[in-house]
Amino acid sequence: MQPIRFFGNVDAFCTSSGTAPAILVSNEAPVAGSTPPLRPGWRDVRDRIQEIETDPARRKRLIEARKRMAHVLSERGSLTFMRLERGMSKHDLAAMSAIPEAMLSRLEAGTEDPRLSVCCRLAQALNQSLDEIAAAIAASGPKRSGA
Repeated sequence: MQPIRFFGNVDAFCTSSGTAPAILVSNEAPVAGSTPPLRPGWRDVRDRIQEIETDPARRKRLIEARKRMAHVLSERGSLTFMRLERGMSKHDLAAMSAIPEAMLSRLEAGTEDPRLSVCCRLAQALNQSLDEIAAAIAASGPKRSGA
């Protein structure tokens, strides 16, 4: 999503005292294949993660960090929690279950209703029963506030 911004006075926002300042934001699709350039000396975070994942010692520390942070980053019993408590990234789970990472993201966000075949592949990859996977998908979604 590439927002287009306009700052200034808009005649449609006229008041009795004149025009009011307005901000217009439009959600137009970005031009295909264009990504904003990074600042000099900066790297894409995906490149950095890939670099860490290729070093065995650092990968092991990253797996342990995911395990320790599972309860902070997600609710107990959710699909995200199951993945993180095993130290797996979305990429790892996608590779083990043959499910696209985009679908895993939607499942973890609670916006996708999976087919039985997807649940079976998740159950096998996470070494869980179908009942546990169904409960995890039901519990998945944004963290709820304590209010």
